[in-house]
Amino acid sequence: MSAETQLASYFAKYEPAVAKLGKALRAKLRARLPGLFEVVYVYENQKALVISYSPTEHGYEGLCTLGLYPDKVKLFFAKGAQLSKADAEKRLQGSGAVRHVVLDRVADFDRAEIQALMAAAVKLARVRLDGSAKGSVIIRAEAQKQRARRAKKAARPAATRRPTKARR
Repeated sequence: MSAETQLASYFAKYEPAVAKLGKALRAKLRARLPGLFEVVYVYENQKALVISYSPTEHGYEGLCTLGLYPDKVKLFFAKGAQLSKADAEKRLQGSGAVRHVVLDRVADFDRAEIQALMAAAVKLARVRLDGSAKGSVIIRAEAQKQRARRAKKAARPAATRRPTKARR
């Protein structure tokens, strides 16, 4: 299954209005941030689909992140706390390093204050965007499930684990 097909299946799990908004905002972000990787995570406990726009294959190095939740779509800025000068209208929400704005419509992304935040995030990250480059989609959702299974296995009581051979 291709990464695009997998991503489409994740969008399909949301209400049609949220999925449509998420897909449209993804298209806008791809156009605004050409050449960056789209690193996809699924957080089932939060019912969230998260797409990080990163210059590397690591989502934690992303400039911004699109988060879909059952009832809303958020745009996160990794260095949101440092974007206060670009946030004259105080749109950013949150209190940690990462801040976000809730986007209710596709047109919200095109508002001047959101575009100012995007420009400031790109400048702060010191990333050169290449309009001719095509970024790729990296699905990390399966890796998350594997880590969760390993953690669950490690958390089992010692009596239920298989004994290990003694070293000599």
